[in-house]
Amino acid sequence: MQDLGVDTLIVVNFDSAFALLSPSDFIEDYLCAFKCKHAVTGFDFRYGYNGEGNMETLKIEGKRFFVVTEMKKFEIDHEKVSSTKLRNLIARGRFEDIPSYLGSYFESQGTIDSKDNQHVIVTLSEAFLTPPPGVYLIEIHTEGNVQEGIAHQIMDGSFQGSWHLLFNDSLPLKGKKIHIKWKSESIKKSKQMKDRRAKSIAKVQAF
Repeated sequence: MQDLGVDTLIVVNFDSAFALLSPSDFIEDYLCAFKCKHAVTGFDFRYGYNGEGNMETLKIEGKRFFVVTEMKKFEIDHEKVSSTKLRNLIARGRFEDIPSYLGSYFESQGTIDSKDNQHVIVTLSEAFLTPPPGVYLIEIHTEGNVQEGIAHQIMDGSFQGSWHLLFNDSLPLKGKKIHIKWKSESIKKSKQMKDRRAKSIAKVQAF
């Protein structure tokens, strides 16, 4: 956003008081209070209690104070490109499809918990969406270096934030933060991991 020339970013906490604002109060308490001169929103933008405000009411109520520009729907293969679409792709681990919608691969950050040669355990930052358990082809970015690797996580529940990374070269020591670019799922390796897990469960049940 800095590269686009944004000077100030205001993040509003969506709490119960904010959710109960009427459309008129939202315009007065936020857009007008922030001295908005030009509002740019998506075609399906809604605001105010129960989403009662929409693009048409924004244009009508706001015309005395600011200009309104409506962004048209952006589609790929007749499907709207939206944050919901991207979240669903991440939740399903379909990282190879994301660049078509986002313009780049999904990326997240993590912290190295432990290191053993080319094997590293990483905890992903809670600020990013967590991929579902599986095996993924990734790029690891750290201190100006880029390395290809594999991330795998087959545990559930409270362990979902911990991932095992496999790569060819050594990474920085424990406690270092790394940037992870999720590229695609390794279907074959994922199936091997699931088969291995299933055999282990079968042995326990047999015992």
